[in-house]
Amino acid sequence: MTIDRDPNHLANIDHLPYDVLLHILRILPSRDIAHLLSCCRGLHALVTEESIWRSLSAAYGLTDIIYFGGRSWYIVYTRLLQPYGPMLGLWAGDHAYTGDVLDVRLRIGSTHQRGGIVLGCWRFPSVQPEDLDRPEMPERPMYTPLIHISLPSVAAPHESVQVACCTKPGTTPPHQAYIELFSSTSQSLFLHTRQGRYSHPEFPPPEIQDFVDQLRYPYLPLRESTVVDQGLYLAPNPRGYVVYSAPTSQIKPPAISISCSLGCVNRARAFHGFQDDVPYLPRYYPLRQRALPGVDPATREWHPSSMDGLWLGSHGPHGTECLFFRWDGTLSVLYAWKITGDSNVPRGALSWRANTHDPYPISELPDWIHDNEIPNLTNSRFFGGSGRISARGYLPYHSNEMDIILVVCGADEVRTAWMDSGDVAAYIRHA
Repeated sequence: MTIDRDPNHLANIDHLPYDVLLHILRILPSRDIAHLLSCCRGLHALVTEESIWRSLSAAYGLTDIIYFGGRSWYIVYTRLLQPYGPMLGLWAGDHAYTGDVLDVRLRIGSTHQRGGIVLGCWRFPSVQPEDLDRPEMPERPMYTPLIHISLPSVAAPHESVQVACCTKPGTTPPHQAYIELFSSTSQSLFLHTRQGRYSHPEFPPPEIQDFVDQLRYPYLPLRESTVVDQGLYLAPNPRGYVVYSAPTSQIKPPAISISCSLGCVNRARAFHGFQDDVPYLPRYYPLRQRALPGVDPATREWHPSSMDGLWLGSHGPHGTECLFFRWDGTLSVLYAWKITGDSNVPRGALSWRANTHDPYPISELPDWIHDNEIPNLTNSRFFGGSGRISARGYLPYHSNEMDIILVVCGADEVRTAWMDSGDVAAYIRHA
């Protein structure tokens, strides 16, 4: 390939040798590459250099575009991966009580499915009555697709991505879905009852706001978040509990919201059982994923900091829920914050905490712990702490704390023994 040069011009980047240019382009941030090639007339010919776009696409895990509508690597990258690729991974939703986990995945495609990016939610099997008689164990999530982002085939007259609902393929007509990026907000949730008005746990929890990955927002227009104080218009003495929204001093970071033209995405939300009058869509925050390897608690290398990250925990009749473990080195305390929750202890609440400075004396362990099929009990580590329990609604006068014992029984497995009730909850690290 040759690049036209005017000998009267001063030397600049487009005068560099071709192989040097390619090397520079491969190490530039992706948006800078697109900007450089579109603004520099001498480099515009490199737009068709497929090796550049193929290399950039590989960073998102895409190495084959046979099922992407016959589009070039340039189109696949600039129209699909560049704006939406940063979303790949997990997002935490601020839905009242239940929360939600949005899992954004790359779909390579097949002869029956066009490649693209899929936004899906996590769902867990319902707890059956007979399950309550067995030791609690969390389930791995089931993936439910909601939205598919793809490129039209080369026969289409345009190259814009198609954002479509895919909650019920084959049962509802194809229709538009929407992914919107919203600005920071001070809106919070509250519960209106006959006894008064009560704040819902903030989300993201202010104590762990660094769990939001600021580098994973899509490159979409930023919309202003809704500002509303519904507390000014609430009817007195509601017949049941009512969830509403009002501004507070707590600022939440930017977030995305998702919907579709027929309401399927909205109906796919988990149900919390209360009247929900919030006038805007739930917000999803990019969850920072800590890929820390587990460490066997029987070894000298084990440290409480190795527990940081996302875990799945059993929560009795509510089934499996997601928690974010965070170790505070200053206080030597391990905290378990709820990413998803239930009508008793909602998302954003602190489920339990354990003091990791002093081990719990083995001689003081209650006898019933040995009857709960805890694996590797003789090589486990034990720490005392406290956990939060509540009646339905998570109202202040219905909530209290209970002593717990944290049992670290494996590199990727722990138990919490709740002293007053004799219950043992199990947690496994999310891979």
